[in-house]
Amino acid sequence: MSSTSCKKIITNIAIYGWLGIVFLIPALPAHAVYQCGGVQDTCPCGGNNPYPCCDNDGNCTWYAWHSACCHWGMALPGWGNAKTWAQYAAANANFEVLPAPVVGAIACRTSGTYGHVAYVVGVSGSSITVEEENCCSTCAGGVRTWTYAASYFDGGFIVPRGGITPPACEIAIDGSPRIIDERTNCFERHGQYWWDVADGYDGHHFYTYATDDAAPDSWAAWRFNVTVAGDYEIAVHVPSSTLERTQSAVYRVSVSGGESTHAVNQAASSGWVTLGRFHLGTGTSQYVRLDDNTGEAYALRRVLLYDAIAVNPVASCTDECTEGDARCEETQGYRICIRPEGSTCTAWGPVSFCGTDRTCMDGECVPDSQGCIDDCLAAGQFCAGARAFVECGQFDSDECMDQGPFTDCPAGQECFGGSCRDGAPDAGTDDADGGEVRPADSSGGCSCATAREFGRKSLPLWVLFVIPVFLRRLWH
Repeated sequence: MSSTSCKKIITNIAIYGWLGIVFLIPALPAHAVYQCGGVQDTCPCGGNNPYPCCDNDGNCTWYAWHSACCHWGMALPGWGNAKTWAQYAAANANFEVLPAPVVGAIACRTSGTYGHVAYVVGVSGSSITVEEENCCSTCAGGVRTWTYAASYFDGGFIVPRGGITPPACEIAIDGSPRIIDERTNCFERHGQYWWDVADGYDGHHFYTYATDDAAPDSWAAWRFNVTVAGDYEIAVHVPSSTLERTQSAVYRVSVSGGESTHAVNQAASSGWVTLGRFHLGTGTSQYVRLDDNTGEAYALRRVLLYDAIAVNPVASCTDECTEGDARCEETQGYRICIRPEGSTCTAWGPVSFCGTDRTCMDGECVPDSQGCIDDCLAAGQFCAGARAFVECGQFDSDECMDQGPFTDCPAGQECFGGSCRDGAPDAGTDDADGGEVRPADSSGGCSCATAREFGRKSLPLWVLFVIPVFLRRLWH
């Protein structure tokens, strides 16, 4: 981008031959130097932006200078067209030019007539995401977020010597409850599509529209200046709104322990919404960020609301156990040591019960040999009355005999000897004796009788089978 082709002071030469005098007549600038592309240069860094805003309402050098002022707290020198920035920065003791991109650097391209510069907001493998403005008659004005191959910026990446240290947030996270409002210097907005509303926490909030673009057009971050490390609970304030709100706001929390994402349905929320509990280390590099590319199409006209966030200290905790260990809870169940979500400490989880005929030993459920009771006296098939039978055997993992289901005999059959048969046995019957069954000879001294007569003399065999079942249920 050219800083000369879009200068605010364009020198027009008027030659008046009859006087033999050349006048240099300055033309009026299109915009004031303190704003360009809808962005106002209000960041304090000890200097004023020397670059102009072009007629299309954009200029890459203006926005790169503005970004360094806001994020580095440094007023850059005037380095001419974009293609010479890397050359001048390398010769300046206050800066260095890196061969690989880092977030917060100014990317430089030396190819082309004027080159290009942009502010790096993301690095992913061999690609980088930048915020930039452009100066040309066919270019759209304002700030855009764009993704390039890192190799496109062949001049390297300018950073302050010693690394990038953003200006400290004015609100210190010092172990006391803190509110970070969107109108403090701890909050930074990127992109040009922003609107504000006189409503929300402290009577104000910003909003932008959700998109399903691959990269964000507009995003904002709440930065932390942590002076006392510790565990803190972070919550975001979702104001009420008459606009259609996003259902997929994804807050990215970047802290000393790593980065995590937390989805909030702003359409179904109002007031304070807790993101979780986090450990914050000292420093100024931690933040909460919210991008506008939620995956919801712009045609839905859903808005993302940006209001205050709360950072509240939580009491320090102590590990109750070693994660993954198990312990018995009396003899009926067990607990496993877990690390609850959002907590830095371990705790015993809920009770899990072992179930029937099992007991807990050394944190594990095992068969309960002492609690096992036989359902039957022996394995086999036994009559359960005159017209049904039941099977007994080993049907589960314990050592005791188990009773199976009752099975009815087919119509016309009766159970005898553990199986269903047609009619009653007829060996040795004498109708004259009322159905009494006599022994084949009298030497054995035993006698049998029909079921009717046997019922008058002794208990039927099926009753002997049912008694253990009844007693077992009585004991339980």
